[in-house]
Amino acid sequence: MNKVSFYNVEHSQASPELLGNLYGLRKEVFADRLNWRVNICGGHEVDEYDNAHSTYLVGTCSGVSLASLRLINTVYPYMVEGPFRSFFRHTLPKNCRIAESSRFFVDKTRSRALGLGQLGLTEMLLLAMHTYAARAGLESIITVVSQAMSRIVRKAGWHYEILDSGEASPGEKVLLLNMPVSRENDQRLVEAIEAKNGQPLSAVVDINCQPPAPR
Repeated sequence: MNKVSFYNVEHSQASPELLGNLYGLRKEVFADRLNWRVNICGGHEVDEYDNAHSTYLVGTCSGVSLASLRLINTVYPYMVEGPFRSFFRHTLPKNCRIAESSRFFVDKTRSRALGLGQLGLTEMLLLAMHTYAARAGLESIITVVSQAMSRIVRKAGWHYEILDSGEASPGEKVLLLNMPVSRENDQRLVEAIEAKNGQPLSAVVDINCQPPAPR
């Protein structure tokens, strides 16, 4: 079985082909499958936060993109202080050591087609995010999730703090999480992936997420 590889790319360094692929996958996941109210343009899901301040983490196998998320440092405009602001009352951070995660997805259709449906791609994407954050010197990640996703994150081993809760729409509860970057969370994420696969981490995934050098 081929390993899954994760890497990071800055928006300003990403090729139009890569961005088009990611935005197309986001359209399939968020608009077509989850029926989110998102901006669709030319078959792509793209918004104002896909800009020079965005970093994408991408997971691939055999050259096929399977998973991704977007990170934005909170010193720049980010989604929780924009379209999600009305959901919460909690004071939001403006801190260079805190980033926001958004547009987190795993393409289940593609992963199943490659025989990777039971591999734990969600846990791997979480570990890739934690690894990138640790290497970037971040102290935590904030994100908005459903209650179901919060349980998945906890089960994967990333312990977090619930900063606030709100409603995205009537009856649709969402949580604002603060996800600390720590040695303990890293260890739990690794252990969860290894337990799921019955193999050492290095046998199933390569995490090549490395922040760019400071300018």
